[in-house]
Amino acid sequence: MSFHYQSAVRSHVGNVRELNEDAYCDHAEQGIWCIADGMGGYEAGEVASNMVVNAVSDAVDKVVAATDLDQKVAGLTAAIQSANTCLTQERTLAPDSGVMGCTVLAVVISGAECACVWAGDSRLYLLRENGLYQLSKDHSVVQELLDKGLIAADERETHPQRHVITRAVGANPELELDFLALDLLPDDVLMLCSDGLYSEIGPDLIMSILSSTEDCDTKASRLLESVLSAAARDNVTVSVIEVEQG
Repeated sequence: MSFHYQSAVRSHVGNVRELNEDAYCDHAEQGIWCIADGMGGYEAGEVASNMVVNAVSDAVDKVVAATDLDQKVAGLTAAIQSANTCLTQERTLAPDSGVMGCTVLAVVISGAECACVWAGDSRLYLLRENGLYQLSKDHSVVQELLDKGLIAADERETHPQRHVITRAVGANPELELDFLALDLLPDDVLMLCSDGLYSEIGPDLIMSILSSTEDCDTKASRLLESVLSAAARDNVTVSVIEVEQG
């Protein structure tokens, strides 16, 4: 069974921030997507997120040339690790520069095989048949509290430390990336997003938009419009990928 993919991405500064520190790349023809959400304040987060997505974009040819999914993932990981090295070295050379860091979530698809690597709280969702599933697991203080049973799930989005992440590109010389892989099915829809999306709109609305018969470009626009019609206190980036049988 052969597949092809349609995708669309939207990114916006939101209604409160002055600078969009999110960054993304969308290489649908090569089956590679990435989003990064900057942290560390004005300019620093923007530098980090752009450095990461540029590193992924620069590695596209190498990743595409790899013969299997494991090698493609290795190529993606190496690109992200190189950006992490550059960011941590920059902080060592210029201690007054502050932390230049960001989340990262990168997806590579080869045929019916899909893999994702990530650090931080940008997320990957899967819409399949009648269900919406969060595939990635946040690297955050709130997630750790949930795992330990110290807070309830319904406290997640209102907890005062909900934006504190425990893993990020640029935070430490040794970056640990999480990994997942899955087999795709026809009519699957994948969604990559920064926390500016899921912090403002709930899973029911996300599922309603993703499961509509509209094309992925319209779905991405509607997701962004839904966030902007709410408080939109953070930058927001969303990428929608539709899996179609060739």
